[in-house]
Parts: sequence; structure tokens; C-alpha cells
Amino acid sequence: MKTIRELFKKLPVSGEVLDAMRRFNLSPNVDGKARSVKDLAIKLGFDVRLCSMPKGRAGRLVPDPFAENGYCIEISEKQSRQSQRWTVLHEMGHFFLHVNRSDPFAFDKYLDRSSEAFYENLVEEREANQFAAVLLFGDGALHGASGIYGQNIEKLARHFGVSEKVVEIAMKQFGIA
Repeated sequence: MKTIRELFKKLPVSGEVLDAMRRFNLSPNVDGKARSVKDLAIKLGFDVRLCSMPKGRAGRLVPDPFAENGYCIEISEKQSRQSQRWTVLHEMGHFFLHVNRSDPFAFDKYLDRSSEAFYENLVEEREANQFAAVLLFGDGALHGASGIYGQNIEKLARHFGVSEKVVEIAMKQFGIA
């Protein structure tokens, strides 16, 4: 999955949700600043909270009866701002691709980078990362930005508001490297 169209075929959501995602993808940077992923998440019905989490845990998706869509994205306050942004997109990927919303007792989805825990499903982790990458870099967003900044990883990372490592991986995935 490398395009928004391919992503949208996997999503069982309304046109309003797809429109918000598409608008985010079309303009990931506004007035010289990376567009807020928190604003996107709120628009899609999530609550987003910074929390204290064990070392190595980046975030998690938890049921929340007060959130518009029934879920909150909790993000580790120990992460950098760039990692927090990626984690929000990653957890949204779990919600749209993996959460069985018909089961109110379904277990929480975790993004845990520590060596103390094992993922329930590594395929789901890759799919959540792919969701985040397509939403942020897909449909020419990364190609367009690289047309402006060339191969300057630091400037591309600042443009998208993510780490340089994420940009390096995306450049390989989207055929720019």
C-alpha cells in the first residue's frame, strides 16, 4: 500500500473521514509548520493525551467512552515531538485497520519498542506504520517536498514534523533514495 487510494480501499469509514485524511495528505505543511496530527486525530473523533508510560512504550490506543469515536490515543510524554506525531498516526492506523469496534472489551493496541514485550501481531504493527507513512508521505507528498528540498533529510524531516530516521525509511519505501 503506497497510495491514498489503496489505503482508502481498506478503510470502512465515511466520506467525511476520508476527506479529512486526504486534506491532511495534500498539505502536510502549512505556513512553514508541519500540520498538527493532534488536530487531525480530534477531527476524526479521537481524544489525544500525553501520559507517563514505561520506558520503551511510545503510545497506545485505548477505549474511551467520552471520545467521539470511542477511543483515545495515549502518547508517552517522554518521546520527542517528532516521535509523538508519528505515534499518533500509527495508533490511528490501528484504529482504522485493526480494532474490532463491535467488541467493547477488545484489548488495547500498543506500540512498544522495549525488549520486555512482544507484539501480539507484527503484521499489524507493520500495517499501522504503513498507514502512517501513506497518510503522511503518499500520493506525491514526499516526492513534492523532495522536489523543494532535494535529498536534504533534515529539511524534509522538519517539513513533515517527523524524525530524520522516519524520512530515510520513507524515501526508500517511496522510491526516492
